[in-house]
Amino acid sequence: MSDEQALDAAIDWMVLLQSGQASAGDRARLQAWCQAHPRHAQAWEQVQAALQRSLQPLQTTGTGTATAGARAAHSALRRPRPRRRLLGSALALAGLGLGTAWLLRHTAPAAPWLADMRTGTGERRRLRLQDGSEIVLNARSAVDLAFDAQARNLYLRAGEIIVEAAPDAARPLSVHTAQGLVQALGTRFLVRQGEGFSEAMVLEHSVRVQTLSGAQCRLEQGQAVRFDTGAIDTLSAGRQQALAGWEHGMLALHDRPLSELVEALRPYRQGFMRLSPAAARLQVLGVFPLDDSDRALDALEQTLPVRITRHGGWLVSIDVATP
Repeated sequence: MSDEQALDAAIDWMVLLQSGQASAGDRARLQAWCQAHPRHAQAWEQVQAALQRSLQPLQTTGTGTATAGARAAHSALRRPRPRRRLLGSALALAGLGLGTAWLLRHTAPAAPWLADMRTGTGERRRLRLQDGSEIVLNARSAVDLAFDAQARNLYLRAGEIIVEAAPDAARPLSVHTAQGLVQALGTRFLVRQGEGFSEAMVLEHSVRVQTLSGAQCRLEQGQAVRFDTGAIDTLSAGRQQALAGWEHGMLALHDRPLSELVEALRPYRQGFMRLSPAAARLQVLGVFPLDDSDRALDALEQTLPVRITRHGGWLVSIDVATP
């Protein structure tokens, strides 16, 4: 299942939950679907978070207004309307999280929203750990800690992290991903958890990368790799240049696919971003501000043959412009 298919399925599940007609069996099937693949859980979290954010203005005006909004949303949900129109109108009001608390209590503990340290949309955090190490989390990132007398382990559940490891010869520091681990042999390095792969880059000194199958390599300062559970591949110079810019809120791209820019912007925008396959292949050159994604999109529209359509505050669609 692709990202878009997973998102469509998650929207269907949310429609069912918000309709008030979901049974205990439906909720059990939703739980099983979320646990079947990380992509499913991520899509469900995206839909849930977007709808909850859209309800915040109602929640702050008082219970009566929120209740009225819920009644209007549920009424609209029961009318036989196309799903996409329904999502744009009714679900924008229906982000009450009905049924979602149940799911949160029954989701695997490795879920990003239950991690020891995490960041929200558009949020970067710099933290000092108990051993003196420092980490920087990119937006929508999550990490668990497991420090003991033998080792210092960080488990990256989602997003990106920059680690500045404090020296401790007796306890190696490693960042674990779904595909393997990156062990500090020096000071500063970056690790990114992608969908089905991980990326690592050395900012100072060196690291050791090892996949779950046992393949490994040593990286020196300035080197970067992408790895899955079995193989390790060197990243191009262009991809290396783009990897660490988020620490300072900027993304520099030199003849890189538009998909890389969109992926970098997603954690900095509320709602969803849709990118057509044709637009994803367009090459981008420029420096883009992550903290002002609207300005980045405006610049993109001025420099590339793309059409950007904004649907309220919850959806941005990017496609190749037609003559």
